[in-house]
Amino acid sequence: MVMKDKLVKFNHKGLYYQFRKLGFIFLAVISIGTIVAVPTYITMREIASQAQHAEAEEPELLEEDSIDLSSY
Repeated sequence: MVMKDKLVKFNHKGLYYQFRKLGFIFLAVISIGTIVAVPTYITMREIASQAQHAEAEEPELLEEDSIDLSSY
């Protein structure tokens, strides 16, 4: 049995394999970016929520700690 070259065996041009490799690399980059971006987005959203919650509680604490000086 004689081994055929991949270009002859499957009747593809060399450019096909270059684009296929580029596609695999593109999918890998998109996958890695998604793996990094989703937890980062969730963390940033949680930090913003906590900051907003802290700002909402801050005026209540100031009102409770203030003393009415007009009665003295």
